[in-house]
Amino acid sequence: MNSSPQKAVRQLIRESRCTNWYGLRGTSKTMLLSEVIRQLSSMVVIITESYEKAEQLQEDLEWFLGQEGIRLFPQWDTLPYDNFSPHGELVGRRLSTLEALLSEEVRCLITTPQALMQKLMPRAEFMKARRLLEVGDLVSMESLLRDLPELGYVQVDRVEETGEFSTHGEMIDLFLAEFEKPLRLGWRKDRLYTIQHFQIDTQLTDTAELESLNILPVREVLYSERHRQFARQQLTKYRDQVAESLRQHMRKRLQDAEFFPGMESLIPLFYEGLDTLLDYLPKDAYIVLDEASKTAERAKHFYDEVFMEYEMSVQQGNLTVPPDTMYLDHRQFEAEMDRRVRLQCFQQRKSEDDESFVGPSTLFNTIDNRGLRQGFEKAGAVSAVGHVINLLQEWRSQGSPIFLTAKTQTAADHFRQLLGDLGIEAIVPDGELNSTTFPWLQWMESNNEQVNHRGALPIFVGTLSGGFRWIDESGQPTFALLTEEEIFGEKNRRRRLNRAQIQAVGNSLEDLNEGDHVVHLDYGIGRYMGLTKIPVGTSDSDFMVLEYARNEKVYVPVQKFHLVQKYVNADGQSPKLNKLGDKAWTKTRSKVAKAVEDIAEELTEIYAARKARKGFSFPKDDSEMQEFELSFPYEETPDQNEVIGHVKSDMESEMPMDRLICGDVGFGKTEVAMRAAFKAVSAGKQVAILVPTTILAQQHHVSFSKRFESSAARVEVISRFRSLGEQKEVLRGLREGTVDILIGTHRLLSKDVEFKDLGLLVVDEEQRFGVKHKERIKQFRAEVDVLTMSATPIPRTLHMSLTGIRDLSIINSAPADRMAVRTRLLKSNDYIIQEAVSREIRRGGQVYVVHNRVESIFQYGNYLKDILPNVRIGVGHGQMGESQLERLMLDFMDGQYDVLVATTIIESGLDIPRANTIIINNADQFGLSQLYQLRGRVGRSNVQAYAYLLVPQEKILSNVAQERLKVLQELNDLGAGFKVASRDLELRGAGNLLGSEQSGHIASVGLELYTQMIDRAVRRIEQAALVSLEEMKVQIGFLEEKIPESYIKSTSQRLALYKHLSSIQEIDQLWELRAGIENRFGAIPESVINLFKEAQVRCWGQRFGVPAIEYKQNKLRLQLLPTTRMKHDALVEWLSEPNSPLRFHPETTLEMLQVPQSMDGILAGLQQFQRIFPEVETHV
Repeated sequence: MNSSPQKAVRQLIRESRCTNWYGLRGTSKTMLLSEVIRQLSSMVVIITESYEKAEQLQEDLEWFLGQEGIRLFPQWDTLPYDNFSPHGELVGRRLSTLEALLSEEVRCLITTPQALMQKLMPRAEFMKARRLLEVGDLVSMESLLRDLPELGYVQVDRVEETGEFSTHGEMIDLFLAEFEKPLRLGWRKDRLYTIQHFQIDTQLTDTAELESLNILPVREVLYSERHRQFARQQLTKYRDQVAESLRQHMRKRLQDAEFFPGMESLIPLFYEGLDTLLDYLPKDAYIVLDEASKTAERAKHFYDEVFMEYEMSVQQGNLTVPPDTMYLDHRQFEAEMDRRVRLQCFQQRKSEDDESFVGPSTLFNTIDNRGLRQGFEKAGAVSAVGHVINLLQEWRSQGSPIFLTAKTQTAADHFRQLLGDLGIEAIVPDGELNSTTFPWLQWMESNNEQVNHRGALPIFVGTLSGGFRWIDESGQPTFALLTEEEIFGEKNRRRRLNRAQIQAVGNSLEDLNEGDHVVHLDYGIGRYMGLTKIPVGTSDSDFMVLEYARNEKVYVPVQKFHLVQKYVNADGQSPKLNKLGDKAWTKTRSKVAKAVEDIAEELTEIYAARKARKGFSFPKDDSEMQEFELSFPYEETPDQNEVIGHVKSDMESEMPMDRLICGDVGFGKTEVAMRAAFKAVSAGKQVAILVPTTILAQQHHVSFSKRFESSAARVEVISRFRSLGEQKEVLRGLREGTVDILIGTHRLLSKDVEFKDLGLLVVDEEQRFGVKHKERIKQFRAEVDVLTMSATPIPRTLHMSLTGIRDLSIINSAPADRMAVRTRLLKSNDYIIQEAVSREIRRGGQVYVVHNRVESIFQYGNYLKDILPNVRIGVGHGQMGESQLERLMLDFMDGQYDVLVATTIIESGLDIPRANTIIINNADQFGLSQLYQLRGRVGRSNVQAYAYLLVPQEKILSNVAQERLKVLQELNDLGAGFKVASRDLELRGAGNLLGSEQSGHIASVGLELYTQMIDRAVRRIEQAALVSLEEMKVQIGFLEEKIPESYIKSTSQRLALYKHLSSIQEIDQLWELRAGIENRFGAIPESVINLFKEAQVRCWGQRFGVPAIEYKQNKLRLQLLPTTRMKHDALVEWLSEPNSPLRFHPETTLEMLQVPQSMDGILAGLQQFQRIFPEVETHV
């Protein structure tokens, strides 16, 4: 029967039998369920068919109810019996939800059949495993440090990921999965005295303090001695199933308390019995089943998959527990649902002959808004937006109440402005209306007109997946709720799992290991051999030991660490060590310095010339541009927004744009180019997009055509895949001005390509074009705005050095929904490959297989065809004809092959979102960064990607290869390891930016030193510093300066801090660092404070142009340069004073007498010296 919403909810609450609700489309179901949750005293559990649906339902319920008490319990993001462990953040969400259930903090729990069927740690074990700490508790650090590994936490030097902890002094840093930021716990004696969050990048604690902390396990397998002992005993049950060697290996892992990927698939080994999520629920939980038929179907499909994976795992000889020990089967699940479910919800109307669901039924007349924008051509509207606007005006004229919603306050204000431009008055009520407190059901039935704000449509602020309309018998809406996207087009929703951003590479020695090559500015390339202590004066000081040719050694004091850089080179080859006292290094350094000076000057001249030239000034954004931006189907990343702003302001200025955008494939560079292209086309200009390959041209044509389909712009492509007749037609349109955007390879640069009015040239991967083509591009630069894009990362340090000379933008933040690639290192066998390929194909994906031997690639392809009989396999390599290779790649893009077997040509390949598994054969033969880049071919969409690093069964790996592969396997998070693995990419990027001839110079001195030299040259041209860091000398004999091991245990962290301290050139930065160190490691010892104070003296000298400062026998001596600026009148006046402490040795030296032997005395003396130097913005 058809019913009013309020009446239906009241009847449901009174009813003891299972009720069925039909016809609930869009978010009408969520609106009604939110009212049920409000009115029921017991907890509501909603079971929906998939994780995506559950996540959407949670977000929508939070829009109607607020976030408090709404929890989602997800299933694992791995297959049953997987070689991979579930993602740490996801496990954290599961365990924190179990904790919230036990603490009775949940109003509504949303989950899936898979999560309900999977068995969990017993409830009693989970309750015992929690650790509640309160500030002021008498609890020893040692006891917590013992407990943390048992709960799954891993000890590291520096906490950066969930599930990690570190200790320094009387502090423990700890990253719990349920928090976005790690925590710092401080002790005084055996009493916990502080709990604070801190920032990973700065290591500074937040000001707010927590009073208590509940530490939950970070894994679903508890790893105490008791649990590991129980698991070792359980292994005997599997002696017939698996080889003795495998059981021995497992026993050793358990003995050593070693965590390993995929251990969660063995969870029954660790407990006497397991519970399910149902055992964690309160007895009176009110269970709602969403789309019962689909949920039951999903449960059956899941259990079939469990059984199939079980059989495959047993066949492979893996240690595999029976399915019934880990999961409920689908029949058990259905029996539990039949017994417990109180409400079933359906989108569809119940058909007359549907007898599968008995009990009271209610039919609702609703419709979703998904089809609103469609059919605008039939309705005679100019665009999809125009069509929806016409409908809104029609509904308003009939008196139908209409509500709108936008994600954020800014989006709501923008939405209101756009609607105003289109003739619809809307209002964003300032705090008057809130979707979580608005009486939706009461209002719908009372037709309260006040909410319509005198005819203006109200816009609520918050994230809602979609709206809906309540309709009458004639099909007219009696109520409408619409989102911004339903009017202006969809945006991709951001997943709730926070993904790490790609971290910027810093100039640090923290990743330096003994044996690594380094460059000393004065002595050249040597080998780092660690830190050692040498007596200096009355105490020991730290020295860096460097080894050179002929086993000669250099001991570098901490004050000179800034002269040492890690040696990084593109080919990864070991460089030749320099000989001490040899002139070869001096010659090399001078040659590179000269080249660097030339670059800095040339770039400065180019920039000045561009500044003087006048180009076309594009108008500011209009409503069309705003509409185009709103139709972008993804959520912009912060970096993307920043770069779009740069490009727009470049185009709007009179100076011709010449901007380079760097960022990985799939990080959103193309959208930046599309916004620029739309801006140019809107101003009546044409756009040329130049790409290096025909395949890229085709891909860009598809993406640009789709993006511009709602506009009047005509997008064309010119490439060898088009007939001569088609090409002529396109060129004629270009001359006449009917083609707005032309995409092509170097064919675009031919003389017969004539534009009527070119306004923007976009160049993709400029470094891949030849010299002749680059010269032609240079000619364009003199006439039009040019936007260049590169997927090769540029070193951050180099970027900073060139800011203000070259217009550079970097996109380093990963897009919304991007997931980290799961990586496994495995011995190669047929089963592994079959499992990996079938897993990907089952979910509709494609697979890359990398085999880097051209002579045997077809033989390997035939082997794969034998073991994968029904799989479509294509084989390609770089020595094939260009058109043949392009055709193969295009066929793979079009889905005509399931597997592409290729050499490393895919390393710089295309963005293919469906390809989400990569198998790298003989992975031990690749360098780390090459593996990192190959792995980057997958994981470019919102689907979990997998990388399998295969090594031959019989091969014994060298220590280096083993370590390299282990590192990559551990770098499972986005951006993790970017510092290590992208070094050679950065070198390539530096070469691209500065010209290939510079690569030799970079190789001869290493990237870090080369970057430092560029920085010095640019600063000299801009006169940013009076004395360079290398020229500065400070000698203070009485000081004890060192970082004690008792203060910072980790050698790499001490080394990094020494380097940081010796490299800082601004006093403000010094104070910032000091605050951060104290915050992170606790009260600073005097020997470390002395390091800071000496760095303060050095900064003072740099600032005032004093290259040497020496303290000896109560005298403070300053060595001057001929260029050092002084106030001579003030100098004479001071020298003339009675008993003046000042002495002046003409032209070179100033000396102050009777300075106390303390750092504070020296700093006070420098403060006095300031009276004779010109005023500068500094303080000591």
